Amino acid sequence: MELGDRFKYRREVLGLTQEEVAKEVSRLLTSDKFNRVTVSNIELGNQQSMKDRVLLAVIQILKCNAEWLVNGKGSVEKIADSNVELVPIQGLMCPVISWEQAGNFTSIEHLSEPDEYSFYPSPVKSGPNTYILTVRDDSMSPKFEEGDLIYVDPNQIEAISGKYIIAAISEYQEVTFKQLQILDNQKLLKAINPDYPPELKYLKINNNCQILGTVVAHVKPL
Repeated sequence: MELGDRFKYRREVLGLTQEEVAKEVSRLLTSDKFNRVTVSNIELGNQQSMKDRVLLAVIQILKCNAEWLVNGKGSVEKIADSNVELVPIQGLMCPVISWEQAGNFTSIEHLSEPDEYSFYPSPVKSGPNTYILTVRDDSMSPKFEEGDLIYVDPNQIEAISGKYIIAAISEYQEVTFKQLQILDNQKLLKAINPDYPPELKYLKINNNCQILGTVVAHVKPL
């Protein structure tokens, strides 16, 4: 079974026509062309790949796992983490911003020149100001690799042990991505890369750290 076969199978399971799928996917996309002919080409095997933003929209409409749809691996339906929830079809469009911008981000409405940003639909239910960052180093690998996209909700700033967060540390004057751990009332930022030495894996924090947001979704580009 190829990509087109899986696409058609899932569409028919949901009782959707090619036209209905095309209409809903197009509603999530702002610039990419996606119509009934596109759906037909995918199902016939004439088109065997999709752009990242198109794939994100498609898996929302087909309510399926991206890895299953593209590679035929894993479960058909996405198994959500216990602390996330799948969004409805209309999906939130989130901008990709720089790490420097994340340090001063307030809301999507305050973005200057919004047309210059790439927007992708959020695969989970999240706050209205959720933004996207591109992982830039190997400190959180193998779970998060360089080039992966992480969705950050700036409205979720509560310090909860085990959460993946974006934080600003005053003395370093930069934004970092780590896992928050709280042990015996001591807060730590953890780099989960197993190859990192202990002195680089854990960083004690107190009032010198500001949580800027919590990671609510993670997408690996194809």
